[in-house]
Amino acid sequence: MLFDRVYLREVQVDFEARMPEDSDFHGIKTLLQQLFLKANIDLSDLTDLILAQNYIGSVIKQTYIEEDEDEDDMDDDDPVLGLTTVLDLTDKKEKVCVKQIGSFLVDQCQKCGADQAEKFKSVLANEKENCGLLINERFINIPPQISVPMFESLLKEIEKSKKKRQKFNFAYYILICKTYQAKQKSSKEIPQVFYTNAEEELLQEVSASTFRFSVEQDRDSVATGPWDADDQFEASRTVMLIPADKLVDGVEKIKVELAKT
Repeated sequence: MLFDRVYLREVQVDFEARMPEDSDFHGIKTLLQQLFLKANIDLSDLTDLILAQNYIGSVIKQTYIEEDEDEDDMDDDDPVLGLTTVLDLTDKKEKVCVKQIGSFLVDQCQKCGADQAEKFKSVLANEKENCGLLINERFINIPPQISVPMFESLLKEIEKSKKKRQKFNFAYYILICKTYQAKQKSSKEIPQVFYTNAEEELLQEVSASTFRFSVEQDRDSVATGPWDADDQFEASRTVMLIPADKLVDGVEKIKVELAKT
């Protein structure tokens, strides 16, 4: 099964979702850095965009018991452990970081095949149908179970915003996933791919188009993952184009699969 590949050590740690705050700037930027690595994208600008729309999306933080922690200590050590949000690439198309993300996606997509490139380029260029960049980032030791309430909360916030502000009415979402691809020993082999955020593999089932590219040369070190030490893996990114009306189905698939574990 999908989640059998994720090995979790039971620890007594509780997490909670909070509205992003200005003090989360460096924590959010760190999460974006592990996703985009050395891509030519102004991550400070991107982080500012996320904070400017703090009514959409949540950050994951550790829950502290008040009597066990001094309030000043909590303020000093309250790291951002994860982030789930969406940015409107169409509405924010004039922002430098959004232009850079669009160029980055098109450049990588063109290397993977004409069909995928045309589909992604068409969606990004269509000003009549909005496209959202779905961000689902967290540190590797945070279990996938947390993704369900994070996604469900995001979907509710999107619906609420659509009614109040007439914004975030998306036709598509683009999701960039951290993946690790088994290095091929022969050209006939179909490479085995692992998702760092295991639940994202199920979202591929509802995607309209997908492409994958290597980021092996962009990494400074090899991240740990759920595979044998003797196996050799190449770091990659898998990009999905998800119809907006299919995201709910994808989240439900995740919920059902996680209930089996």
